[in-house]
This record gives sequence, structure tokens and C-alpha cells, in this order.
Amino acid sequence: MKLVIVESPTKAKTLSQILSKDYSVKASMGHIRDLPKSGLGVDVEHDFAPEYVVSPKAKKVLTELKKDIKDVDEVILATDPDREGEAISWHLKELLKPKKGKLAFGRVVFHELTKDAIEEAFGHLGEIDQHLVDAQQARRVLDRLVGYKLSPLLWKKVMFGLSAGRVQSVAVRLVVERERERQAFKADEYWSIDGDFCDSKKKRPFEAGLVSKNDKEIVITNEKDSKKITTDLESDTFKILLVKKTERKKAPYAPYKTSTLQQAGANVFGFNAKRTMKAAQGLFEKGYITYHRTDSLNLSPQFIGTVRSFVEKEWGSKFLPEKGIFYKTKSANAQEAHEAIRVTSLSRRLGKTAGLAGDELKVYSMIWKRSIECQMEDAIYDQTTISVTSEKGYLLRATGSIVKFEGWLVAGTSVKNKEEQAEEQEEALKTMPDYAEGESVKLLTLDPQQHFTQPPARYSDATLIKKMEELGVGRPSTYAPTLSTIQDRGYVIREGRYFVPKDVAYVVNDLLVEHFSEVVDYNFTAQMEEELDEIAEGTKEWVPVIREFYTPFAKDLKLKDKELNKHDVTNLGKSEEKCPKCGKPLLFKLGKYGKFLSCSDYPECDYARPLDNNGGTTEDNVDYGKCPNCEDGKLVLKQGRFGKFLACSNYPKCKTAKPFLEKIGVKCPKCEEGEVVVKKSKWKVFYGCSRYPDCDWKSWKNPKFEEGKEEVSSIA
Repeated sequence: MKLVIVESPTKAKTLSQILSKDYSVKASMGHIRDLPKSGLGVDVEHDFAPEYVVSPKAKKVLTELKKDIKDVDEVILATDPDREGEAISWHLKELLKPKKGKLAFGRVVFHELTKDAIEEAFGHLGEIDQHLVDAQQARRVLDRLVGYKLSPLLWKKVMFGLSAGRVQSVAVRLVVERERERQAFKADEYWSIDGDFCDSKKKRPFEAGLVSKNDKEIVITNEKDSKKITTDLESDTFKILLVKKTERKKAPYAPYKTSTLQQAGANVFGFNAKRTMKAAQGLFEKGYITYHRTDSLNLSPQFIGTVRSFVEKEWGSKFLPEKGIFYKTKSANAQEAHEAIRVTSLSRRLGKTAGLAGDELKVYSMIWKRSIECQMEDAIYDQTTISVTSEKGYLLRATGSIVKFEGWLVAGTSVKNKEEQAEEQEEALKTMPDYAEGESVKLLTLDPQQHFTQPPARYSDATLIKKMEELGVGRPSTYAPTLSTIQDRGYVIREGRYFVPKDVAYVVNDLLVEHFSEVVDYNFTAQMEEELDEIAEGTKEWVPVIREFYTPFAKDLKLKDKELNKHDVTNLGKSEEKCPKCGKPLLFKLGKYGKFLSCSDYPECDYARPLDNNGGTTEDNVDYGKCPNCEDGKLVLKQGRFGKFLACSNYPKCKTAKPFLEKIGVKCPKCEEGEVVVKKSKWKVFYGCSRYPDCDWKSWKNPKFEEGKEEVSSIA
């Protein structure tokens, strides 16, 4: 009997169905040993040796595994084919090696849970790759040193409970800098003018946009100029100057890798990265897709051959290029897995995927289509550009296109509707406007529109992952955890799909950029990722890499601990107000209970004033009602250690206080009389009815959003 160890019960179940009865498959339930949760866990005096401990949750699993190995001849470690998986296998071997006697250990690597792949892998057992283990240890030690050494400084100089991280702090910096770009942005007004044209024979009208006059581009910046040009055009005459027909091709997209799958999940279904990866993890462990943590675009020749046969059978040879398409990975440091993310079998078609539902089915649908599309012919469009000129020298232009040949697009449509789609396509061809050069046309209507330039968009899951990948920050396994961490640690919140930095994010980011630039420097972080890759390849030793970073970092920490003053680093900008005590400017500051105003001459002047929920001071005329217990007092919003509350403005003479229930603009779905308010329990933020206890409705989900789309912890 041979014992096979994987990470999860789902993966163990799938593998058990493939292997013979000579194998017993058990799950380690993830990492069985790691650095301690409390304490540094790294011996900086002795080559940064990690001090691993078995987690309390893993002790029971380890005990059971030690019992299991007594009855086996060999232990086969079948964890995931990346650095994390290699490290889990190494830890298991270290813990399970018998003190007396010998026990054979083998390492098996596979990228898909299919019969052929498993038989091939188990026929060629290997050894644990120590280079991959070293790379994982180096990342773990590096991140621990940054987090556990830098975080206490933030506690002392900013506020308790903050954290810093090598990758998370860079992600926060990206969000903060984008928000500052938006704050500094000044919108510019501009106008567009579109006209509808038709000929005397009443052909189908077309819309053209104003481009230039007398070969000079027109830029309209105000309503006055727009009206002047509109009046001029209304008295003008027009004819077709040019009809240009071209053929445009659109190539299929490359197969998915981790980052592009996460981006697609966000764009198509509104999933955050964590949600997409959870679904992909389930699909891999059930044998539906290849390994989902990869930055490779490679596909095996066998799979390409299978796709080509499938396409020819379904849609015909005209949808196949002459040869299979091999995509080139752009990242110079692509690693982890040997293939892109693809389905393991094309026979598991959409609508016939037994055992899949919900998120897994949605993510599988994207991967199934992309696995096929990437090996198909380009889509071809007929593009028509019509240029309209006027007697007064104006030029307007219309561009339109129709699909001439669907190519890879056909894989995204239902095969059952091919005839119907062909009829629609034929009808579209017939109704395309057919005008000739020199033909006179009549202006039917003009539509001047006012526009304003827009600030750069905030980062979403998709765009933040894309930016991190472009900068070389992080790797496939780190994108989703990083985005979750910056929310869990309170640096950013979500507004819809977009990340918005909180006040603390500005303070911490500015401190790190000014005083620990190497931690949040984009180039430095990317360079560190490259060095970790070199460790994985065996071209560098991990201890010198860590020492090169840590030696100057440790010196800097000691220096900054003495130099930095809490009053200076918590600055959030100047206020327009003057201090009522000394007349010096007031500054926005971040304190234990949130944002407040403080005199810039502190500590000589100790004037300070809290701010309310809307960014105004508690002395502003924000109407929260009169105090129920005193005649001249009014309720003002304050921040305490347990959250926001309403208190009397006459405090400490009047000590009236009551909870502040933030309304979200939704009626209670149960009683329809009360309003939904944000509440906080011992464990989590939740939503309840304002009429409680008369109405006991409550929910962990925000009723403003579709069920399951937004987690309550990411909104409140």
C-alpha cells in the first residue's frame, strides 16, 4: 500500500477515483507547518533560519498521517505544482520522516487531474525541488521581516493595529496615487456635433460626427462656439467626399493565465479576485481545468490537436487556421506551471457539466470558450468609412462595421442558432447604407452635445491586478490574497467595484514613501520578485538575498524610530481654518478615533477638534436632532473606540449618548416601514431594521446589492 498526500479533501476524492486500490489518498488540509502567528519566527542572527511550528488545527491531521504511514511502503507527495505546493511537500516529509528505520518518499507533479496525466505523473516519481522550497521560504521570511518589523513602528507613530507588507503596501500606494490624481484633476469642457444625413432616394440615414473645417481640426470648448457652428451647418449643403471600404481582422484572445482569468471574472461577472480563484480552485480539484495558478500562455500540442478536431467537427474547417496557434508569454519571469488555464476535456460542454453550479459553472463557461476560441480563425469585419464634406469646408465622418466572417466569435454563440444568426447577418448586410462618392446628401438633424473630460478611473480588481502585473509586483498566487488583505486591514473600501483609500491609507503610504521608499518602490519590488525567481531556478542562494535587503532595512528602522514624530506623520493636509486659540493654520490629522483638526503649532498649542462623518467638524450645523435630556443641546456625531455614536453638544455637562445607526437608503424588506441601518455585532458588521425590536429583520448581506455579489465586510 502507498500513501498519497494532497492538500484538500476534494482533490483527494478526485484522485482516489483515478488511482487503483493500491493507493490510499489523504489530505493535509493545506499548510501543516508555518511561521508562528505571534512573534517574528525568524532567527536574524543565524542566517534568517525560519522557526516553524505546527498549527493547532494541523496537529490532529499530522497525528492521523503519522498513524497512516505505519502501514505503507511509500509516501507520495502530490501537492500543487508551484512553490507553495513544493513547500507543503517538504514540510510533510520533514515531519513524517521516521526517527528509526527508513520510509521511501516520492514527489509527483501534475497539472491536471485526468487519468492520462495522473498515470504519466505516477509513472515518473521525482524528488522535492529544493530550489522551489528555498524560493517559497525566502518569500515567507522576507514578508515576515517587513510585516513584523515595520508594523510596530506604524503602531507607535500612527495608530495601533496597522500593518505593512511588501506587496500589500505597493497595492495601497497604487490606489492612493490614483485617488490623488482624481482629486487633482480639473475637468475641461468640450462639445461634439453629430448630424444625421440621407439622400433624396431615402436610403437608410447615417450619423456622422464633425471633424474639421478647411482641413483644420475643430475643437469646441464652449456652448457659444457650438451654437455658432451649428447655425453655420444648418444653412450649408453637403455631399459624399469619400466612401472607403476596408477589411478588418480581430484575432482571438490568448488562453487564460491567472491574472487574465481574474480580470475576466471581474469584468464579466463582477467577481472579486478571491471569488474567481475560489471557483477555479474547485474546478481544478474536480478535474475540470488545468492548474489555475500560472502566468504561462503555453498549450500542449496534444490539446491543440484536440481543439482543432473539435472545431472542424462543430463549425467546419474554414474556422481553423492552417496551423495550431502557439502564444508567447510576454512576462520574462513566467513560472509556476507549464500550461495556461484550459479545460481538461472538451466533452464537458456548457449545459452538460454535471456537478457544477453557481460560481464554478460561470468561471468554467469562460475557460471552456476561451480554450476553444484561442485556436480559431480571426473574425473578419467589413468596415465602411463615409466622409461628408460641405460647401463651407466642413468635414464630417461616419464609421461602421459588420461581421463578415465570425471566426472565433462563433464559439461564444449557441450552435443551435446558427441558421438564425446567418439570417440576421444577411439582413444586416442588406441594410448597410450604400452611398457613392460625389452624391448629394441632406442634413436631417444636428445634435450638439456637451461633454467634460473625465478623471482617471479608480482601480477595480481587474485593473489593479493588470497594473500590478505590468509593474512586475506579485505573482499569480499573490494577486487575490493581496487585494483581500488591503481591504481586511482597513486601508481601502469598495464603492461598487472600485477601490477607494481610507484616511489611514494616505498617512501610512506617505510615511512609507518618504522614509522606507525601498518597501513601496515599484522597481525595487519587481526586482525582488525577479530575485525570488532566480532562487527558484537555482541561480541564487536565498540567504544572501534576504541579508542584502535586511541589513540596511534594520538600520533604517532604528533610525526612523528615533526621528519620527507622531504629530508630523499623521498629517492629512491643511485646513482653510485658523486656530481659534493662537491663529496658526489648522491641520487635518488622523487619530485613534478617526480624522480631527489640530493646531499646526502643536505641542505649543494643544487646540484640537473632532470631525463628523461627513468630514465637517462637530461644531458645524449638521442636524442630528435635539438632545432629549437638555434644553439647549443638540446631538452631534462622534467617534469612539467602539464606533460612531451621537452625543450631546453640551458634554460634559450633559452626558447623553446613543448609538449612531447609518442608513443606506433602503426600506426594510420585511416590514416595509423601517429603514435598513448598519449595525455591528461582536463578530461582524450586519444590517438590521431601524424599528427593532418591533421588527427583527437582519441580514449579513447588503440589500442594495444582488445576493452574493458584495460581501458585507467590504462595504461597511
